[in-house]
Amino acid sequence: MAMRPGERKGIAYATTCHLLVHSLELAYGVVLISIAREIGVTLLALGILANVFGLAYGITALPIGILADRHSATRLLGLSSVGMGLAAVVISMAHGAIVLGVGLSLLGIALGVFHPVANSFVSRISSRVGLGFAYLGTGGSLGVAIGPIIVGIIASGLSWRIAYAVLAVPCVVLGLLFLRFPDNSRVSSDEAQGKPAAPFSSLRPFLGPLIVVIFLGVLNGLIFRGVVTFLPTHLSENVNLGGVGIDSVLLAGSFTTIALLFGVAGQFLGGYLCDRHTREWIVLLSTAMTIPALAAVWAEGGVLLLASAAFFAFFHFMTQPVFNALITDYTPVLWRGRMFGIYFFCSLAGGSFSATGLGYVAETRGIETVFFVCAIFAIFATVFAIPLIVWAKKRRAASTHPTGAS
Repeated sequence: MAMRPGERKGIAYATTCHLLVHSLELAYGVVLISIAREIGVTLLALGILANVFGLAYGITALPIGILADRHSATRLLGLSSVGMGLAAVVISMAHGAIVLGVGLSLLGIALGVFHPVANSFVSRISSRVGLGFAYLGTGGSLGVAIGPIIVGIIASGLSWRIAYAVLAVPCVVLGLLFLRFPDNSRVSSDEAQGKPAAPFSSLRPFLGPLIVVIFLGVLNGLIFRGVVTFLPTHLSENVNLGGVGIDSVLLAGSFTTIALLFGVAGQFLGGYLCDRHTREWIVLLSTAMTIPALAAVWAEGGVLLLASAAFFAFFHFMTQPVFNALITDYTPVLWRGRMFGIYFFCSLAGGSFSATGLGYVAETRGIETVFFVCAIFAIFATVFAIPLIVWAKKRRAASTHPTGAS
C-alpha cells in the first residue's frame, strides 16, 4: 500500500527531525575530549553533565505525552525543533561548566518533546505502522551514525562551538516548516472532535506487557546512554591507524560513524520485520545478540573492537521500531501520546543515570569497563523479554476478538 501525500510529507518531516535530534544528542560524546581540555573538568564531571542532559530529556517526555493527545502534533514538533536550535546556540557560547550544563538542560528539554509526539503522530497517520516506524527510526539512526562524523569534521577543522552552531541552523528551519504544516492528519476526525479520553480500564488488559516493555526501555536506555557517551573516546583510544596523524575528535567521530551506520540497517530491518513477524520474538532475539557484542567491545581492540561496536549497533537499534510498534499494539489510540510519554520518560530519564554511574566506572576502572557493565544490563534485558513471548501467544489467540488496543 503506497503512502498518501500527507502521510509521506508528515513522516518525511518527522524523520528529518529525528536525524537532527540524535545528531545533537551524540555531539556531546564526540567533543568530550575537546570540552575536557578547554574547560578543564574530569570524565566524572562531564558524565554528570550528560546525566543532567539525559534527565531533562526524559522528564520532559512525561507531560509532553499528555499534550500529544490533546494538541497539535506538528506545532509541538515545530517548537521542539526551534528549541533544539536555540539550545545548541547556548552550548556553543558556553565558557564554563555551569553555562554548558544550562545549555545541555535546555537541549534535553527540547529533545524530550520529540519522541512521544513524533511516535504518537506516526502511529496515527501511518497506513503501515511498522513501515512508518522504520522510516522514523532510520532517520534517527542516520543521525546517530552520521552526526558524529559531521560534528567531528567541523570540530577538528574549526571548533566544537562552531559544530553546535552549525547544527542549530537546520533545526530552526525545520521548526518553521513544521509550524507551517497543516495538522489535518493528527488523529481521525471523530477522535479529534471532543470525544472523551479513553478510561484507564481500557489499559488494564495490557498492563503486564506494557510494564515489561517500559522496563526493557529503561535497560536499553542505560545501555544506550553509556555507549553513546563513552564509545567515541574508547574507539579513538583503541583503534590504531598505524601512526596516521588524525585529530582525536575527528577520529572519535569517524569511528563512531562507521560503527553506528550498521544501526541504520538494523533500525530499518526491525521496522520492516515487525509488520511480518511476531514482534515479541524480534525483541528477544535482537536483545540477546547485543550481549556478546558488548562483551567483545569490552575485551577487544583494533579492528575487532570496531566490528564489535558495529555488531552491537545493528541489533540494539533493531529493537527500537519494534518497541514503538508494541506500545501501539498494547495501547488504545487515545492513550498513545501519554503512553509514549511514559515510555520515553522511563527509558530516557532512567537511562540518564548510567552517564554518571558509568562516568565513575570509566574514571576508576578504565573506559573499557563501561561496556562490560552494559553487557550485564543486556543480560537482564534478555531475561525480562521472555514473558513477552507468552503475551504474544495470548495476543494472537485474541486477534479475532479485538478490544480497545486499536
